[in-house]
Amino acid sequence: MSAYVCSVLFLMPLIRRLSGRSDIALPTDTGVLGCDLKQNDERADYMRAAIELRADGTAVVTPFPVQDSSMLVPLAAADCLVVREPHAPPAAAGTPCVFVKLQD
Repeated sequence: MSAYVCSVLFLMPLIRRLSGRSDIALPTDTGVLGCDLKQNDERADYMRAAIELRADGTAVVTPFPVQDSSMLVPLAAADCLVVREPHAPPAAAGTPCVFVKLQD
């Protein structure tokens, strides 16, 4: 999981830059959480999650319950990575969140 996330965050932008592209950084999007999240620790987390669009176009982003790095099935099912800043406080379902889409 760590290798995949680091590739998405660092390797893809490097390859884009070396290819001469101007869209180097991966775009982030906003939505609302589909479940409650506990307080985050001292490092940034990129949580595997699924996106569901409401009728009004709002993205409801629900992180998978188990985020262990050995769990590859949730990674295969993930639509996005929810970005959690270091020391982020607990967040209730419906709270705005930032995510990176994995597929377009």
